[in-house]
Amino acid sequence: MSELLTPAEIALFDRFSYPDQWHSYRVLHCLMDAGYNHPDLLKAALLHDVGKIRCPLSVWDRTVIVLGGALFPSRIERWGQGSPEGWRRPFVARAQHPEWGAQMAEAAGSRPAVVDLIRRHQDKVVTPQTDGDQLLARLQWADDQN
Repeated sequence: MSELLTPAEIALFDRFSYPDQWHSYRVLHCLMDAGYNHPDLLKAALLHDVGKIRCPLSVWDRTVIVLGGALFPSRIERWGQGSPEGWRRPFVARAQHPEWGAQMAEAAGSRPAVVDLIRRHQDKVVTPQTDGDQLLARLQWADDQN
């Protein structure tokens, strides 16, 4: 991992829970196994969910997010606004962790392209228009596989 991440980025990664680290490794290896080797993409694979360390999610929280999204899809965006307190906490963490992670990666000195991929990793890309969009689409594909 030290060949991909700087010491400051490794320090961020080390703050992940074990399940989140394992998820990030699987996303990384999914991309590498598919032949993708762009350094910014690989860094983003490892750090895309780093914002979750600001508001860790339990298995129960993750279940609530999935059930809430399935039962009340039109309300998820509204529930994800504000501060991560009370019953909305899991929805806020889901909605805001990309921005939180981008801020953390930027503070750790990550390259702007890596920060952008982290910030946008949950945005929908229908037709990739730019190189950054193509990298984002690859990251989302690998994230969806894992």
